[in-house]
Amino acid sequence: ASLIHSLLEIYGNLNDIYIPAYNTIEGKKAYDDTLESVKKNFPQYVEELEGTADGAKVPFYKLFLLHMDDITPKACGRIGNKEAVGCSTVCVNQENAEVLGHTEDALSEILNHFYIVSAHIISDESRGRWGVKEEKFSSLCYAGHLPGYTMGYNHHGLVFSVNTLSALWLEPG
Repeated sequence: ASLIHSLLEIYGNLNDIYIPAYNTIEGKKAYDDTLESVKKNFPQYVEELEGTADGAKVPFYKLFLLHMDDITPKACGRIGNKEAVGCSTVCVNQENAEVLGHTEDALSEILNHFYIVSAHIISDESRGRWGVKEEKFSSLCYAGHLPGYTMGYNHHGLVFSVNTLSALWLEPG
């Protein structure tokens, strides 16, 4: 909770760009349309984010805005994040060695705002667009973000890292 509070306090994009955009009619509509779409397709992730917000005692909308990135400001004609955002990944795939190296240097505010989540989630019923009943993974997480935005692996043996490329045109919903 303390890492989430700290990040929400210092994260310039959230406080200077995303929240002011959210506080407009167009921004709120973009937020609502996107949240509705995510609830329909990935309800389990919305529930996880709601639980994270409740556990950390922070407003849910702030955590959801983190996940929307530049969708809200672009929906109301504002400039989003101006910084170059992205990490670097190098993979060595040799006969006797498989190594994945990754830098996590996208945003300076993220420094010291990480944790690792190892989860095994079993649902009684299938959830979301793909009918998922079980998820088992480990992932590095930015404070207040869902697992899967940095690097990790799942129980199927899939290893991943994320290098962000932002789209020029973003559509709410």
